[in-house]
Amino acid sequence: MKTKRWRWRWIVLGVFIVATLGIVLSRFYLNLQGKHWDEKRVAVEKAFAGSMMTEATNVDFFYGDEPVQIVYGENKLNQPMIVWISEGGVHAEMTSEGFTKEQARSAVLKKAPNASIERIMPGKLGSEYVWEVFYKQKENDHTRYYYDYYKFKDGAFLDTFRLSLQ
Repeated sequence: MKTKRWRWRWIVLGVFIVATLGIVLSRFYLNLQGKHWDEKRVAVEKAFAGSMMTEATNVDFFYGDEPVQIVYGENKLNQPMIVWISEGGVHAEMTSEGFTKEQARSAVLKKAPNASIERIMPGKLGSEYVWEVFYKQKENDHTRYYYDYYKFKDGAFLDTFRLSLQ
């Protein structure tokens, strides 16, 4: 009888420890992510206030010459658009009026057919709104990473940043 009581106490203690640990870890996670979620919420609010965007689907962060928040969404006619938010203000473009993500991908693959594209996202380089294409390519048994920049409006090639070999 005594051993059953002790076994029951250990089970209750185990459940209590697991529940407490779960609560502490979830609060820690919420505290860490809270600032990031607030930044995304504020970016969406600025996009709605400074453009014709009425629905946001995603928010990215671009860190170039200056930090820029990129908000993807649609206007009230369900036309896709992208909004850049920086300290300098809000800039919006309809995706149909610019160089597309797929065109940026094709431009890189035309230039470097063996490239493995890691990421394509809108950004800002100097005063230009751009597509940033991050890709890697094998060179003499090593891998080199590149950033190519194309103007968002017309797809004109701007620059390539080459990172050191790895």
